[in-house]
Order: sequence, then structure tokens, then C-alpha cells
Amino acid sequence: MAGRSPEGAAGRSRPGRPVPGRLLLAICVLLCLVLGACGGTEITPPRADGDTATRQDAAASDLLGQLAAAVRQADVPAAERLASSGERDRAAAVVRNAAALGLTDVRFRYVSRTGSGTDDGAGASATTQSQEDDRTWDATVAVSWRLPEYDDAPTTLSARFTFVAQGGGARLVDTDAPGERGALWLSGPAAVERTSDTLVLAAAGSAAGTPAVLSERARQAVRDVRKVLPGWSGPLVVEAPDSEQELERLIGARPGSYAAIAAVTTTVDGSKEPGTPVHVYLNPTVFGGLGPRGSQVVLSHEATHVATRASFADLPTWLLEGFADYVALAHADIPFTTAAGQVLSRVRKDGPPTALPDADDLAPSASGLGATYEEAWTACRFLAMRYGERTLVDLYDAVTDGTSVAAAFRSVVGTSQQAFERAWSADLAAQAGDR
Repeated sequence: MAGRSPEGAAGRSRPGRPVPGRLLLAICVLLCLVLGACGGTEITPPRADGDTATRQDAAASDLLGQLAAAVRQADVPAAERLASSGERDRAAAVVRNAAALGLTDVRFRYVSRTGSGTDDGAGASATTQSQEDDRTWDATVAVSWRLPEYDDAPTTLSARFTFVAQGGGARLVDTDAPGERGALWLSGPAAVERTSDTLVLAAAGSAAGTPAVLSERARQAVRDVRKVLPGWSGPLVVEAPDSEQELERLIGARPGSYAAIAAVTTTVDGSKEPGTPVHVYLNPTVFGGLGPRGSQVVLSHEATHVATRASFADLPTWLLEGFADYVALAHADIPFTTAAGQVLSRVRKDGPPTALPDADDLAPSASGLGATYEEAWTACRFLAMRYGERTLVDLYDAVTDGTSVAAAFRSVVGTSQQAFERAWSADLAAQAGDR
């Protein structure tokens, strides 16, 4: 879900699609553990035998049942007793976050162990490290919950927890271990701001902005979208993690793949199953660096994706992103020369585009991405100005419903796509020449 680049009126954002996790990184870490880096000596840490592992798995499963009960009862002390000494604040935060969000039907189901825990053993003897590896392990946990009034359906995702064997049972070490998609409410202290049509969940200290400011941005985003799509009134759920790395984990993205992206709209569980809850996730590194006007454009852009259910649509990227930018900018009172500054500079240097940008042109790693997103926006803006805003909305709806772009141009706009592209290109050239 893309907005503007950081150099323009706002930061870029992208549509969220499931992406492979940190498989390569996990393999590299595993090789380092197996081959060792301790004086050239190969050390293969022992693993719990079958009987011990079975007992540990059963203890962890029992612990998860108790954790779910603590969440349902909003019992912070009970959750703290389930955690190791260093994790009690995290366990308490899980309960408090769930209560603040009003989560219901919270369940944790132990699926399977995935390996040893994440202790790096720095400075420890081989014996101590072996003992830790034997007692500490990661496991995949199916977490499910419902967010009433804001999500249409419950969410279930696979998270990774870390456990330690202790006192004949198990204790919780981490609810946010690397390796699986995550949930912000499991990640640590957070604040919640809600209205009847918006909800903001912000990690403590997130550079994306204070919860109150983000809530106001979210409310304005709903108002902006309704000016073009009056049939939509929310709800809009926004999550603000505390780092870019946390964003990557929440949406299952490759490290660094969203470094230049201000926000992304995607399903909470990473699927494309219609009806799955969809939230907006902010990249605090980029979003937090935008001014009030730029951050508002980004959030209004993302709200458009939520309103149009873009996470489930099969649309050409120029229309998907250009339409969202059109909605975000249509009533933002930003001069055209400011909002289109990058593409106008490119047109003056290289000439106008000869065709609408395709998916490769709008890929996160493409060069000149900010200018290309502005191309998509100017195309939608030109269509609305030439044929009317209602025609732009009808074109978007027709393509969403399965009509090809070429056919929709003929039946909805009353012209061919090629003729439209020529007229848009000529208009962009004229705009670039009119300084």
C-alpha cells in the first residue's frame, strides 16, 4: 500500500503480502552452533532425550492453558508466576494488552518444539551452555483471539515462544521469539487508543508517534476516505511497533525489505482468505520521520486499502496504489507541484512516461520508486479530473469485481486504455513544462 516517498509529501507504503521468513538466517545460525567458533572445537549441544522432551512439551502445553486462563481473567499476578524471572514484565504486558484491547476467545495451543532456546551462551563454559540448551527450547504456538467490534473474524497465527524447564514444570522465557509471524500485543508493553471507528495499538516508546496523535491521524483517515467513499465508516485498526525489525516480524517480511516503506496494510495472519482481519502496520523508522501532513497522507492512503479490501483484490499495482493516493490527497490541500515533485522532475529530465507503471516498476527495490508512485497517482488524478471522480471509483470497482482493465476503460470510462495513457502522458508533460 504505497504512499509518497520520504522525499515527497509522505513516506512510501506497500500492500502486504505473505513473504518468506528468516529461513536463510536460521540456517546460518544453526551452522554456527554446530560448527562452533570456540577455539576451532566442534561442539554439538546435547538435546533432551525423548522422554524428557515429552515431559517438557506436556509442561509447556499445561503452562499455555494457564496463561490463557490468566488472560481471560485479566490476572496479572497469575501470568507473572508462569514466567521466568526475566520475563515477568512481558507476561504481565500480555495480560494488560489483551484487557486493554478487549480480546476474547484467547487460546494458546502448543504445536511442536522448533529447537533450542535463543541464549547465545557468550562467556559461558561448554558445560553451562549444554545445560541451558538441554533445558531451554523454542516451540511453535498457535495463538488465536478475537478483537470484537473491530475485526470481523477471529485470528489464528503461528507464533514462536521460548520455554525453560524449571522445578519439574516449565516457565515462559519469551512470547516474541524470532522465526514466526508475531502479534504486537504479545511483544511487550503497549498502549491502546480507541474510538467507535478506530483503534490504535502502539508499542511503548514507538517512534511512530504518541498513541493520542496516532489516534487522531486514524480518525482523520476515516474522514478522508469517506469524502470519496461515503459508504465506508471503518473500523480502522493501526499497529505501531517499536522498530523496523519488529514490523518485519509482525508481517513476516524479509529483513530490510520495508526499510523505505512508511506503512503497510495486510492481513493479521498473512493469508489472503476473504474476511480475514486486516490492519495497518507502521514502520516507526520512516513514519516517525514524516511531518504531520505527510504522516496523515500515508495513513489516509492505508485506510483506503482497508476500505476497498485491497488485501484480497487482484488489481494492477498502478490502480491499487494510485487510487489510494488519490483518496489520500484529494482533500489534503497539498499543491500538485509538491505532491508530484519527483515525477515532474523526472519528466523534465527524461520525458513523460509512455505507459502506466507495472508491478516491477512499483516493486520496493525498484529505482526511482517515489517518482513512479507519483506516476500512478497522477494517472488516477487525471482520470478523475477528465472523467469525474465517480468514474474513477467505478473503474476501480469494476476491475476489483473481475473486469479486465482494458474492458473497464471501454465500458466505464468510454475510451481505450491506450488513448487514456496518451492523454495522461501529454498532460503530465504539460504540467512539467508549466513551472
